[in-house]
Amino acid sequence: MRFEVRPIRVEFGAELEGFDVRDLDEQDVRKLVDVLADRGVVVARNQRLAPDEFVALMRRLGPLEYSVRDEFHLPENPDVYVISNIMENGKYIGNPFDGFGWHTDMNFCERPTAYTALYGLEVPEEGADTRFCSAFRAYDLLPEERQAFLRGIQVRHSHDMLHATRRNAPPLTAEQRARAPDVVHPLVRTHPHSGRRCVYLGPKCAVPLGMAEEEGIRLLDELLALATDPGHVYSHRWRVRDLVIWDNRGMLHCATEYDRQKYRRLLHRVTVGGERPF
Repeated sequence: MRFEVRPIRVEFGAELEGFDVRDLDEQDVRKLVDVLADRGVVVARNQRLAPDEFVALMRRLGPLEYSVRDEFHLPENPDVYVISNIMENGKYIGNPFDGFGWHTDMNFCERPTAYTALYGLEVPEEGADTRFCSAFRAYDLLPEERQAFLRGIQVRHSHDMLHATRRNAPPLTAEQRARAPDVVHPLVRTHPHSGRRCVYLGPKCAVPLGMAEEEGIRLLDELLALATDPGHVYSHRWRVRDLVIWDNRGMLHCATEYDRQKYRRLLHRVTVGGERPF
């Protein structure tokens, strides 16, 4: 099988046509990795994926991650994380509040997420989009002297800080906290395949080292505003059976709100671990 790549925006994003994940050969997988490094986020419409098939696809991209929030794993396949507002027997079947606010996945880990994939099973008719922007673009816009300054900064990333911002989230267990101790990453990271540099941001859970807290937070806010300029954002409008995969090394994303009383939402998520940022 060979698939076509149609750019979504000039800066990033691509829709894959003639793409069925169940038919990919090794050459297709290598091409998919190259496209992700080049375009950041890809969309494949009308995929029919059982959980085991979804997991098998992502395992071809690298070692799978195990989420810190293990209470939302799919019971029959714990490699699948469930995002949903649907309740059964008085409990949510998935995380109803996941993904809001600009972020990159698992930045608080020593080896953060390389790839995240979402598969849409039930999607609202309005709202609940997923937005993307490029941290590569933000870095490229900076003057050379500013880039050099940022390359000298290290940032502490904290899952405990992130969890404190979550709505209605129960306290982390000792096991969950031990799974995600604070880590330090460079503010500017290099993509291992393309060699491109980007600003590596962890809003609400990151603090630059060697700077006053107020100054450091102001710096991160300025870089985030540059990256998330509304004129350079792709907002993905979900359809049932959409598969969306993105490269977390240089892409930021966020979910948008929707009417939770009117619409049901059910997404499956699988993530692939990456390397320590450098």
